[in-house]
Amino acid sequence: MFEGLSSDELDDMLYRLNAVKKKYRKGEIVVHAGIEAERLLVVASGHLHVYTETDAERHVLVREIGINEVLGLWIMHVPEVVCWPGSVVAAEDSVLISLGIAQARRLLASAEPPVAHLSSNTSKILAQELFSTWRKLMVMDAPTIESRVMVYLAELDNESGHTGQVAVPFDRERMAEYLGVTRPALSRALSQLRDRGAIAWRKNIFRLRP
Repeated sequence: MFEGLSSDELDDMLYRLNAVKKKYRKGEIVVHAGIEAERLLVVASGHLHVYTETDAERHVLVREIGINEVLGLWIMHVPEVVCWPGSVVAAEDSVLISLGIAQARRLLASAEPPVAHLSSNTSKILAQELFSTWRKLMVMDAPTIESRVMVYLAELDNESGHTGQVAVPFDRERMAEYLGVTRPALSRALSQLRDRGAIAWRKNIFRLRP
């Protein structure tokens, strides 16, 4: 988010954005769905899981937020949205830097030279978030568990340059949550795909076979 800023510019920017650093333990809720969104969340270390609740009151893993990623930028750009649409949980011990959304809006509206870097960087992050949302929709639109797995792995492969080998950023339980299935159902689907020669894996490294 602050790429391209000098050390002095960064310090000034953090001060003006009312930056606050806070540690969260694994499993600790960072924000609850429905509460007012007043601050952006920048991951300094660790990573977060974002969940949304379905009509069946089941929590579905929507996104994983890693180091240097920012959560809440789209809320900052859409004033009509005032509450967090999902809950955010620390997936491991994490350190977050929160920034005031109101202060960020005022800063981006100014014409100061350092803000150009901030504006450009936030646009890139928003584009990445949009792509992540599109990928999730593509995965969930697949009709079977096996096809969801293959669409998901294919999308990761596209992002990594069509190497045929991808690293899934989840363990099996979180991967099942992301795909909207149970852990046993995912295990069966993976075994069936392996038996058909479609994929092979070792831990979280998957190889797609042509």
